[in-house]
Amino acid sequence: MAVTTSTAANPLITTIVTDAEADTTVEIAETSNQLLRAVEITNPNTDTAVYVRLLHLASGGTTATQHNHQFYCPANTTIYYYTPLGLELSNGIQFYCSTAPGAGSQNATAPTSAVTVKIGTTDR
Repeated sequence: MAVTTSTAANPLITTIVTDAEADTTVEIAETSNQLLRAVEITNPNTDTAVYVRLLHLASGGTTATQHNHQFYCPANTTIYYYTPLGLELSNGIQFYCSTAPGAGSQNATAPTSAVTVKIGTTDR
């Protein structure tokens, strides 16, 4: 059987932002209008689930800022979230990782072991 390769004219993801040490430090992933296409979370913590929180902001976000989206990853797991049609984030993307769900700064505790977060986007 032969294998062929072709180039996609309109790729699903054009930018992948990786944070190999995600914690409660708010990171800037994008500063302009984006379509969120994928989130990958690798959680090596053996007993603790983690939550990646996204903010629709280009700058100025803190763990006290109410997040717009939250993604769950069980302990000792890699999980993938895909949004093929894209989730529009009109003001940029900031994110951080915590060990418990909650609103704003509630339960903003950093994971013990380094969590890796990858965010895939396309320009809007």
